[in-house]
Amino acid sequence: MNSNSIRIGAELFRTAQEEGALMSRSAAQQVEHWARIGAALEASGMSVAQLSELLQAGMAKQGKAEAGDAALWAFKRSRQALDLENVRSGRLSGDQLSWFAGGKAKDLRLIDSPY
Repeated sequence: MNSNSIRIGAELFRTAQEEGALMSRSAAQQVEHWARIGAALEASGMSVAQLSELLQAGMAKQGKAEAGDAALWAFKRSRQALDLENVRSGRLSGDQLSWFAGGKAKDLRLIDSPY
């Protein structure tokens, strides 16, 4: 695997070491994990505030991490349904949606979804 060096603040590095240790990740792996989550969040169109609300609501309801996951998947499914409806009706083109880029909209099949 190729790698590059970057500079990050000492506090972020310390936090990455601590959080990474909980999941058996190095500090670098933890920062990469957070970067992938951030990239996926931005690509989905969900704001940090929306994500925070979903996670807090789910944790308050069930008191478990699975609640946050369920809320995120519910949000994603509703967002996908709306996006597909907009594409099918012609209000948006598939290329306007980041996950439909490159003409893949015609071949898209959502896993475990009626859409």
